[in-house]
Amino acid sequence: MDDVRTRNARAALEQLLALRAGENFLVVTDEATKSVAQAFEEAGRQIGAQVFPFCLDEASRPLTEVPEALMALIPDTDVAVTCFSSLLAETPFRVELIGTLTRVARRLGHAPGITAAMLTEGPMAVDYEAMALEAHSLIRRLDGAQRVRVTAPGGTRIDMTIAGRPFATDTVVPDGCWGNLPAGEIWCAPVEDSAQGVVVCDGSIGDLGQVPAPVRLTVTNGRVTDVSCADAGFARLVSEALQVDEGAGTIGELGLGLNPGARLSGNLLEDEKARGTAHIAFGNNLAMGGGRNASKTHRDFLFLEPTFDVAYADGRATRPIVAGRIASESAPGLVVPGHTYRHVLAAIDFSEVAESVLQTAHGIAQRNGARLSVCHVVARTPAVSPLFPQDVAMPDTTRHLEEVAFEQIDERVREVTGRGSADYGALVATGDPVAEILALAGRNEVDLIVTANRSTGVIAGMVLGTVAQGVAREADCHVLLVRPTRAVESES
Repeated sequence: MDDVRTRNARAALEQLLALRAGENFLVVTDEATKSVAQAFEEAGRQIGAQVFPFCLDEASRPLTEVPEALMALIPDTDVAVTCFSSLLAETPFRVELIGTLTRVARRLGHAPGITAAMLTEGPMAVDYEAMALEAHSLIRRLDGAQRVRVTAPGGTRIDMTIAGRPFATDTVVPDGCWGNLPAGEIWCAPVEDSAQGVVVCDGSIGDLGQVPAPVRLTVTNGRVTDVSCADAGFARLVSEALQVDEGAGTIGELGLGLNPGARLSGNLLEDEKARGTAHIAFGNNLAMGGGRNASKTHRDFLFLEPTFDVAYADGRATRPIVAGRIASESAPGLVVPGHTYRHVLAAIDFSEVAESVLQTAHGIAQRNGARLSVCHVVARTPAVSPLFPQDVAMPDTTRHLEEVAFEQIDERVREVTGRGSADYGALVATGDPVAEILALAGRNEVDLIVTANRSTGVIAGMVLGTVAQGVAREADCHVLLVRPTRAVESES
């Protein structure tokens, strides 16, 4: 077994899909991608999972539905990876397979068309943590967006409404969800009847590969009304693909690639992750926030060097993406050297970084003769999990978590600073970390927030890194971001 392939497969399983020892791990493959599947199978065994391989029967392809033998394995699956060749006629099968697996499996890595080269180098040999931080930072910047105009040098110019359609990313795969392997994009489901304009695909198309010449799609009220291409035969093929059913030609997705290792090869699985590209898909988007398109197909059209002009509910207008690159954010003031602070708030999780945050906040408060408060935000648990309806988050559960947080704050503060409960204020809230930290700071007239620049642990637990960015961007007071070994002055 190729050590590099297995190592990269294991990184994806541990960091993206959080596969654990003792879990049931299903790997769906075919003859063409068996070497990739073997790397995932070996990685799963190294982690200590129970591995269940399933190879699609080539004689039955193209498949239009999930085979009974595969369906029998799904009820016992905890985590799954689907790595098989991508066939144009199998889109309905893939849509059904994803839907069936995500109703049962904890997490799913979907990889139709994955190659051994992707696993050895390029898009699966990247810094997952850095990519996830960038993705979540960009998603936070897009929060509250109402409309977006997407343009590109190839001729794309299209407007669409995205109000109430949140962006998501495959750089972190939450329980009950799925993401592509390779990973590295953000996406949302635009309001289906809102898109107006033109998409010019000068990259590749899902299942059809690299375009022989740019494909121009005219979009009216969210639907493709005209397809043109210098290659007339290819234009007919695209038109047929967009007429498989009623929703096949209706907009389903707006996506942006962020993976620095992904290359343009004509394989959309990798192409759509490439930094500097965007894609608009037509077809099914029921798995995306707010999506209502129930088509049996989903087909992406990729274009290069996109620019996003975004309008927000509060009247702001920004350009977060320029020619395929993430534009830097403008920043308010710096933490001012020599400034006298009256009330310092240390916002902590309970990772190792909390010690540095507390030390820094304690020192600043002492030097300034300021009040010190320490806060922790308990993440809000959904009332009922769609995967585990027996696990209901009752009010008593929330109260218990808050009580535990108070105890942990007191323990950490005593260990790190020596302060007793009368020498600082402990604050605990439940909900969105950024919103709650800012609310606590506002209610308590805090003029300096100290928090960690990034947390430790696997990607799924890296919420603090993006919380820090949100607090620094939105706070009305000064913010100091702290690394594990040194303090870093940040714009607030």
